[in-house]
Amino acid sequence: MKGDNRRQQILEFAQKKEIVKINELFAAISASVATIRRDINTLAAEGKIHKTRGKIIYVEPDRAPVYSFRDNINYDEKKLIGRKAAEMVHENDTICIDAGTTTLALAENLKDKKSLSVITNSVPVATILNDTDVHVFMPGGMLEDMCLADADTVDYLARHHVDKAFIGASGVSGCRGLTVTSPLQYSVKKQIIKSADEVYALIDSTKFHISGVNVFSEFSELTGIITARPIEDPKLIQVLEENNVKIIYVNDDLE
Repeated sequence: MKGDNRRQQILEFAQKKEIVKINELFAAISASVATIRRDINTLAAEGKIHKTRGKIIYVEPDRAPVYSFRDNINYDEKKLIGRKAAEMVHENDTICIDAGTTTLALAENLKDKKSLSVITNSVPVATILNDTDVHVFMPGGMLEDMCLADADTVDYLARHHVDKAFIGASGVSGCRGLTVTSPLQYSVKKQIIKSADEVYALIDSTKFHISGVNVFSEFSELTGIITARPIEDPKLIQVLEENNVKIIYVNDDLE
């Protein structure tokens, strides 16, 4: 079977079941294990599926996978990115933590912080920081994908100022900026950026292979990008340097 046909078969299999164990693909497709793994890596790089702990998750065009499954995607990278981002949070800071699974990893590393105020529209972030010494503030708004996102959320954020904002993204659109799939979260993310002195984007390596139509932030609006693996696109690196965006890598080695 030709590569294109084989990858299409994998996609159709994943689309039908949404979440597929990789061992199921080995049994269903007439090809070697090594060949199927290469096909999976190709589809993941194209943003058509996500890999996580022995499974693949189908990604509908211009849609993000369900929150609970996104939390498992690139889990090790997200932990390291969250730990690195926490190093930038200091005593007496007021920060905003955006919704997302990578920003959630940041919250995990803030539980022992003192004299810290956090504004967040993320229910999981607020839950993690509950019963700690961190002062947590949440806006109102409609609940969508475990976060609050509507006009009330934007109005609340517009009335507050923070020292630093830590934002997530659904993807990186070439050299244009950061994207998000949800129209409601688009407006919230834009306001978070406006309300902050410094803005850090927490981006795991899969996001550099996912584009999108809703660009909520140009690179010129960012202070830095925190990521785990070297950015492969030289044009993107050039654009970031031209806009004085710090590229902050975690120190730990990843396989």
